[in-house]
Amino acid sequence: MSRRLQQGLSLIELMVALLLSGLLLLGLVEIFSASRASYQMAQGLARAQESSRFAIDALQRDARMSGHFGCVSDQAHFYAGNGMFGELFLGSRNNYADIPAPREALRFDYSVRGYEARNTGPADTLSLTADPVAGSAGDWVPAITSQFFSSLNPKPVRGSDLLVLRFLSPESAEVTGFTTGNPATIRVNPANTQWGSLTRAVTNPGLFGIADCRSVVLFQASAIADVTGAKVVTVRTNGVNQIAFDGSDTFASGQARLYRADSYLYYVGLKPGVNDFTGKPIPTLYRARFDAAPGTDTVVSTAEEIVEGVENMQLLFAQDMITDPAQPPTGVIDGVRTAANLLPTNDSSGGWQRVGGLQVGLLIRSTDPASAQQRTAATRSLGTQLTLPDDQRYRTVYETNIALRNRLYGN
Repeated sequence: MSRRLQQGLSLIELMVALLLSGLLLLGLVEIFSASRASYQMAQGLARAQESSRFAIDALQRDARMSGHFGCVSDQAHFYAGNGMFGELFLGSRNNYADIPAPREALRFDYSVRGYEARNTGPADTLSLTADPVAGSAGDWVPAITSQFFSSLNPKPVRGSDLLVLRFLSPESAEVTGFTTGNPATIRVNPANTQWGSLTRAVTNPGLFGIADCRSVVLFQASAIADVTGAKVVTVRTNGVNQIAFDGSDTFASGQARLYRADSYLYYVGLKPGVNDFTGKPIPTLYRARFDAAPGTDTVVSTAEEIVEGVENMQLLFAQDMITDPAQPPTGVIDGVRTAANLLPTNDSSGGWQRVGGLQVGLLIRSTDPASAQQRTAATRSLGTQLTLPDDQRYRTVYETNIALRNRLYGN
C-alpha cells in the first residue's frame, strides 16, 4: 500500500504571502483614501462656486435696483429741487431727522447704506472660528438702532458687514385716479393684471410709492379694496403715516404709476434649527425684507434665506469725488471707502446719496468636510486679512464690483 505525502506552504512562504497581501491591501486603501479626498475636495469646490454664484447674483440684482424711484433715479429727485422726493412717514416730508427710531427701516433717502463690522477694515485682521456667533447692535459702525436690530431673526454674525438697499419695485401698476386729502385714494386699473405683479413677491404689501417723471412720494396704505374691477388704495394719516397727501402732490395723467416700496437688509446669519455635520448652525446669507401691513403701525422684518455656506461679507463703497452736500455731485468716482469712513464723516444722507458703486467680498465655505489643508498663505477679502479655522472645509473668497446704475448722477 503506497502512501502519498501531503504537501503545503511552509511558514516562510505563508509569511511572504501575507506580507504581499498586506502591501496590496494598503495600496488599495491609499488609492481609495486619495480618491475619496479628491472627491470631497471637488464637491467642496463645486458647492462653494455654486453658492457664490447664487449669492452674487442676488446681491447684484437688488444693488442695481437701489435708487430706482420711478422713471428717474433718486439722485435726480433729490437734486431737482425741494419737494421732488417725499415720504408721508415723516412729520415733514423732507426732514429725515424727524423719522421715529422704530421706523429706521423706512429711511428711503438712504437707497444704499452699509454698516461696517468693527475692526474689519482693509488694514485689519479678522480671526474666524468654526463656530460663528451672533453679534449685538454695538458690533457695527455706524451704530444700529436697537429697534432696527431687534427686529432681525436670525441675528447677524459678528465680524460680517451689513448692506441696506431700498428702491421702488421693478413691477408697477398704472394709476388711473388720484385724490389728495385725508383720506386720499389711488385707483389702479385693471386690477387683475397690473396689481397682480405688485403682490407676486409680497402677498399683502403695505408700503408703496407713487411716482411720475417729476416727483415721487412714499406712503403706507391704510386699506386696499376691490371697487368695480379696480383696486382702490386708501391712504390716511395713521399707521406709519404721519402726514397726508396735500395740494402740493400732483402727478401727470397717464404717467403716474404705483410701485411697491422695498426695503432690504443683506447680512450673514446662523440658520436656525439646521445644523451641519458637527452639530453647529450653518452660516447663511439672508435678505431681510421690511414692511408694514396696510393700516398697522409696526414695521416688521421677514428674513429670506438666499444661500447656505456664506461665512463672511465685506463691503466697500465707491463715492463721488464731490462729497460736500452743498455742491452737486459730478458722477466721477474717485475712491472706495468703508461704511465707517464714508464722507462726510457725520454719516449724513448726502454722503450715502453720492455712492455710485460698491465692492463685495464673500467668504464661502463648503457645508461638508472637503479634506482641505489649512492655508499657509494669507486669505484676504477686499483687503481684510482672514484667519481661517482648521476644520478641513474648503473655503475661498469671491469678490465683485457692482455699479449702482440708478445711483450714478445723471442717469
